[in-house]
Amino acid sequence: MLHIANKKMKPNSDFLRNCDIININMNERFRIFFYYGYKVGLHVFAVVGFVLVVGFFAVRFHWTDVAGAVDRNSDRFQQTLLGKNAKADAKVLGVENQKDFSGAISLDDLDTQIEKLSAKKELRRKNYCLIDAIGQYSPGAAAKILQTYKQNDSDILASKMILAARLRLEEKDGSNFFASCDNGNVQPDDAAISKKYLGAESETIFPWMDNDQWNTIREAIVKDKDVIEKAATMVGIEPRLLVSCAIVEQVRLFNSDREMFKKFFEPLKILGNANKISLGIMGIKENTAIETENHLKDANSPYYLGMDFEHALDFENGNDGSARYDRLTENTHYYSYLYGAIYLKQMMTQWKNAGFDITYRPEIVGTLFNVGFSQSKPNANPKVGGSNIDVQGAKYTFGSLAYEFYYSGELLDAFPYVVK
Repeated sequence: MLHIANKKMKPNSDFLRNCDIININMNERFRIFFYYGYKVGLHVFAVVGFVLVVGFFAVRFHWTDVAGAVDRNSDRFQQTLLGKNAKADAKVLGVENQKDFSGAISLDDLDTQIEKLSAKKELRRKNYCLIDAIGQYSPGAAAKILQTYKQNDSDILASKMILAARLRLEEKDGSNFFASCDNGNVQPDDAAISKKYLGAESETIFPWMDNDQWNTIREAIVKDKDVIEKAATMVGIEPRLLVSCAIVEQVRLFNSDREMFKKFFEPLKILGNANKISLGIMGIKENTAIETENHLKDANSPYYLGMDFEHALDFENGNDGSARYDRLTENTHYYSYLYGAIYLKQMMTQWKNAGFDITYRPEIVGTLFNVGFSQSKPNANPKVGGSNIDVQGAKYTFGSLAYEFYYSGELLDAFPYVVK
């Protein structure tokens, strides 16, 4: 029995050998796992570091800037649209209303007034003809123009809404469809056209609205209605004008490769500030924000808005620190809109003081918002342009997209036209 017991307690050499082999295999696997894990981790950190370094220099040396250009339709935005002989350098007025002329008219002024009335009649005839043409492509687009026409009775405003729709349709089918209206060969029935299209609905003709991204942007902008109106009213600009620049900035971000860089930089506040990355819903850069603040206090600046605005952007205790970044990125978006509104007002003031009122020129205001103070040079024949933006294959510049949104009639209930 003792012999048997001792035999049972004797270690099994084969079993120990197998255990040693298992231990060796486990150690080898752990070593291999650790080795390759270390390698993979090292490469991941190397790739991230490389991307950040490339991004740093890309922003610093403006490799991520979108190429700017003069819009191919720049001259057409400048035309009065009063007829086929309208000159390319003719001044476009704002959306002020054209009511019937009344009151005492001197004999010397009679011929001028008759010419104006004749031009008004021609413009209204042409507008209704073009609305009918647009309606055959998009009843909904025609309906929005007619709705605005009915609300404001402004021929000029209607003509600009028509141009926004017409330019987009010409991208698809050319201009032949509108030739009869341009040549004056059609005498439209205004009442019949209104009855035909008012209240109609259809898919949009504008590419930036034809996607799920637009629904996100639209809901966010409408949600900000109160703060937009607060900022615009405080500064003294039309809310819809401010919204047009915000919309373009958001559409551009949704449709631009530059967003890739923002995904890397956005969490890095110091890097973001140091390299002038656009901040907030309006895409205001830090150096632009600083210039905007400085112009408020410089009475000799062409952008000076007067004593009432000198302290509009003051920081507590006079120390900006990180407060500027916090302002432009805070969740209510108020300061983002306020900086944007003041920035626009400053350039509009510069142009008005030079004798050129661009109050109702969203395509020019949008272009200036994009190109900045350094390229704001008042003149009688401003060009529309700025950054190139590709929206689902449709080619825009910043200024042309600002025009298209402004005169699209979209968000009209929240941000109506201010007609004087």
